[in-house]
Amino acid sequence: MTDPRHLTVRIARRADAPAIHEVHTASTTRLWASHYAPNLIEQWIKNRTPEGYYPGIDRREMYVCEINGQVIGFGHAVPGEIAAIFVHPAHIRQGIGTLLLLYGLALARRDHPGPIRLQATLNAQAFYEHFGFKATKHTSVPGHGIKLPVVEMELRSGT
Repeated sequence: MTDPRHLTVRIARRADAPAIHEVHTASTTRLWASHYAPNLIEQWIKNRTPEGYYPGIDRREMYVCEINGQVIGFGHAVPGEIAAIFVHPAHIRQGIGTLLLLYGLALARRDHPGPIRLQATLNAQAFYEHFGFKATKHTSVPGHGIKLPVVEMELRSGT
């Protein structure tokens, strides 16, 4: 179990990009497996690089959760939207996702009084529902030569 006294959530730096990439890849390949076909997952993560996270990092939209200096999760949020939350599979169900979501919600609510939106992967829908997000539409997002099924969700102001 992860000791919460040793956890830090902070804005990401470019030096975090390799660790963010590793968390993203590990989380996608292992945690999506219960809801997506292996070839779909492989295609989705194909050609990703640590440098691909630089734009979000440079805009100060990305943040990381670390324990004793090791990145174990990350998030990406902009006003009105949670763009991503990923936790390394070795650290799931230990409150890391909750910390990342709460941090992201604070960023997403800054200068945005309306609902907070996100696109949940099928395996993450129940996680977001636990925090009051409601499904608004089942759709898919194109990318990397495929269409990934997702659930559009939103959290109304005041919830």
